[in-house]
Amino acid sequence: MSCDIKTVGDLRRFIANLSDDYEIEMRIRRRLTDEELKYMPYPYPYETEYTTLEFDDIGVSDKVLCLGVELNKNDK
Repeated sequence: MSCDIKTVGDLRRFIANLSDDYEIEMRIRRRLTDEELKYMPYPYPYETEYTTLEFDDIGVSDKVLCLGVELNKNDK
């Protein structure tokens, strides 16, 4: 299941029934070109980077929750 999360309400609906011990795993995917897929040992169409989700800021006046990610180059 893949769905865009654009508001805190969207996120809340997805996680409302999860217990607090769930881990958060962030992934950044880039769709590979047809040329790149030719050289893959299996035809998975994405290059995936694993990241760490970080809290950056809350913009109260403009109602924006700022989250950031840091690439984990040596993980997984």
